[in-house]
Amino acid sequence: MSAPAAEKTGSTVRRDPHAALEIIDVSVKFGGITAVSDVSLSARRGQITGLIGPNGAGKTTTFNVITGLQEPTNGRVFIGEREVSHLPPYRRSRLGMARTFQRLEVFGSLSVYENVLAAAEFHHSWSDDATPPRLVANEIVERVGLSTVSEERVDALPTGIARLVELGRALATRPDLLLLDEVGSGLNHEETAALGDLMIELTRDGTAILLVEHDVELVMRVCDRIFVLDFGRLIANGTPEQIQKDPAVQAAYLGADTEEQK
Repeated sequence: MSAPAAEKTGSTVRRDPHAALEIIDVSVKFGGITAVSDVSLSARRGQITGLIGPNGAGKTTTFNVITGLQEPTNGRVFIGEREVSHLPPYRRSRLGMARTFQRLEVFGSLSVYENVLAAAEFHHSWSDDATPPRLVANEIVERVGLSTVSEERVDALPTGIARLVELGRALATRPDLLLLDEVGSGLNHEETAALGDLMIELTRDGTAILLVEHDVELVMRVCDRIFVLDFGRLIANGTPEQIQKDPAVQAAYLGADTEEQK
């Protein structure tokens, strides 16, 4: 289940012609510690791609490299056909990328609606999208299932609901590539099921989703492909069925109860 070798044509490196996102041989070192080692992965348009592994495996560091918050020691990052390895985060976001964070990042003193509206207004200020920001915000609040709490201050909400606010804020920028870091954390079973349905619905519009998530049941239900990190290295990638059967993944992450989770 290892990924194919990268192909080089002139100054362009491409591995996957269907990729909205691709990273090639990315490594990150902090002093003498290697957090990520030669990781290559892609997220395809219209698909949900999972990135899983134990705590400390390098998932969030990989996300930070993709979004420009962390400079890689080695490797290259592409959004679509464009290399963005040295672009700042705001330039990458204007190419259609949005993300949520493992550590919740919201405007706590603002309402749910105001959080989403702020993102819609930021997007409107530089994009060619003429849709009124308030119309975008209304649509997103309803789509994410936040209508009943739209006027509530976000810092007064449970963490799980606040994560949906962060998701709604990301969606208000109309992304083609959506990176979700533990977005299901704090949600109950019904909320998690609704989140999974929403992610699948988003891909029908061609959105590419890269999902870091510890809820194995959710990952196996919604993902088209899954990449597995352990100690900063990619140990497997494939379909959910292939990942569940992989001995290395079972030993590193899924554990002995894998068969019961199918």
